[in-house]
Amino acid sequence: MQRARRVIAISENTKRDVVQQYGISPAKVDMIHYGLDSIFKFLAPEEVASFRVRQGLPPHFILFVGTLEPRKNIVRLVEAYARMPKGRPPLMLVGGKGWLYDEIYDRVEALDLVGEVHFLGYVPAAELPQWYNAADLFVYPSLYEGFGLPPLEAMACGTPVVTSGISSLPEVVGHAGLLVDPGDTDGLSAAITRVTGDRNLQREMREAGLAQAERF
Repeated sequence: MQRARRVIAISENTKRDVVQQYGISPAKVDMIHYGLDSIFKFLAPEEVASFRVRQGLPPHFILFVGTLEPRKNIVRLVEAYARMPKGRPPLMLVGGKGWLYDEIYDRVEALDLVGEVHFLGYVPAAELPQWYNAADLFVYPSLYEGFGLPPLEAMACGTPVVTSGISSLPEVVGHAGLLVDPGDTDGLSAAITRVTGDRNLQREMREAGLAQAERF
């Protein structure tokens, strides 16, 4: 950092972290957001319906995409899901195992959610747009992100997003998603319940998310 002529940060939040942690001048750091891959887009209903049949998916579900590790705050997501009213849509967790993931599986079993929380494992990037499009809601309560691509990918696919109101994530979702305190289990549960139960809100968030994604 000290020797570099310029430093590129992928978000304003990362720029602040770099300046604070390494004591370099803000004037030396350029912020350049990530761009969005063109494969992430709103798909035709027929294509989504075909994917849903191939995967044996239910008509409605909540989606998380990310590595299974503590930073992603998945244990709290599972606890928030457990506090939703009965009849809730299934929670699909897409992502490979990272580190200290056993607690996630343990909480699912302890809360008697084995039939409602599904671990899909690693999914190829080319298949992710179909998962986003098929979901009613994308939830990403991460504790820290340098940028946070999954919420952006979800919005580009027309999927409403609930995510953390900290770190770089507000930069990514803007006013298009619902921002929550990732440490507030009840607040996270209430946000998920609100969106999954309100089709009009889903439509509004879908339109706002598509517009926000166009900025990237």
